[in-house]
Amino acid sequence: MTATQNSTTLTASDEEKYGRTSPTTYKLTPTQIQTFHSTGLVTLPSVLSPAEVTEQIIPTFDRFLHRSIPVPGKDFCDMSKPFSTPFEEWSIVNCMLPTLYHPPFQNNIFEVLTRDIVRQLHPELDMMKDYDQLLNKRPGKRDAEFAWHQDMGYWPSPKVLGVEETATCTFSLAVDDSLEENGCLRYVPGSGLEKKLREHKPLSGSRDEGHALVLDVDESKGDVVDLAICRQGSVTVHDEWVVHGSGGNRCEDRQRRTYVLAYRPREEAGAKQMS
Repeated sequence: MTATQNSTTLTASDEEKYGRTSPTTYKLTPTQIQTFHSTGLVTLPSVLSPAEVTEQIIPTFDRFLHRSIPVPGKDFCDMSKPFSTPFEEWSIVNCMLPTLYHPPFQNNIFEVLTRDIVRQLHPELDMMKDYDQLLNKRPGKRDAEFAWHQDMGYWPSPKVLGVEETATCTFSLAVDDSLEENGCLRYVPGSGLEKKLREHKPLSGSRDEGHALVLDVDESKGDVVDLAICRQGSVTVHDEWVVHGSGGNRCEDRQRRTYVLAYRPREEAGAKQMS
């Protein structure tokens, strides 16, 4: 397993043309666009500044974590354990749809910048926000793992949606440094190029008992695993077919908070909501 930033090193002249070029824009390099489409994942450095993360994202994020902003039912859970697990025993805090439950968080700086980036990844499509999500791997929780999966394992198939093919961009903002030791994202580059769904099974016995699915990754059969190291304010973007997951948090004094935003074509997102 190798660690990779999966991003382009810019020259001094390139820095004026690419990256964070204004308060509301982030210009991708041709290599970054090609990497996303060929491997299924790309890491974009310094999308937000540390100050923007600290001042504009973390205060609301932590209010959700501390349950100061109420989120009903299974939209607030531990995605790695049965739904019946007491809050004090959670390893991964999962909060779905934060901008639905706290509308003042809408149109924050992360939303603004990802809207700009997604248009560059799929300029031919009318991409819109499908969902948002806050995640926290608590310190010292070695079982805070996201099992290997493809996002399409959780979602309706193109046939069910009534579309020829899907196109998803899932952005994950590193609210804290995302490193191997605190459970950064890991993935199998190119595993989704054929757009075929591998066999998934429930991690907790049934989907009624727990949310998570799992599939087998076999390096002896050609699966090569990379780590997506991501510093605070940087972002990974992955598609819906790439095989990915993440390890537990081995750090006793460090959490790993992640803010997720997913985009789909408007037609597809509407069909998903109807299915």
